[in-house]
Amino acid sequence: MSIEWGGFPFTSNMTATVVDVGQPPADVLVASQPCRIDVQWDVPPAIAALINAGHQFRLRSYAESVGPGQEKQIGGTDFVAGVPGQTSYSHAMNVAGGTLLGEGQNDASGQPVSGLYKIACVLQLMNGVATRISGFGEYTRHVMFRAP
Repeated sequence: MSIEWGGFPFTSNMTATVVDVGQPPADVLVASQPCRIDVQWDVPPAIAALINAGHQFRLRSYAESVGPGQEKQIGGTDFVAGVPGQTSYSHAMNVAGGTLLGEGQNDASGQPVSGLYKIACVLQLMNGVATRISGFGEYTRHVMFRAP
């Protein structure tokens, strides 16, 4: 996916991968167990030269249900310090168990959910306040959370 570097003619890549903590890679996770979202992004060299210790990258992740289910921010709002000259970044976002409802569990209205989600991460460069530089990356495979 893409990061746009606000006002500059550059774009760069951002990816996200959902990881079942302590388990082999899987696309079906247990809803009551924690998981992790590994996020990687690149900064064009010309922009990396402008980043200083006052810059931070703000990361948030969201789940969007496929079929009936939840649509919400998962994990926290994480901040990663900018490093002058650094062109590659990575960060692990922790998602607590029970954050999303699993397959067949009922939402607040009593409707059973599918348990199938698309996961996307949003990045924004901060310099005391939000800048025009932002982007997103999504896990290219769907993730199913099953009820325990």
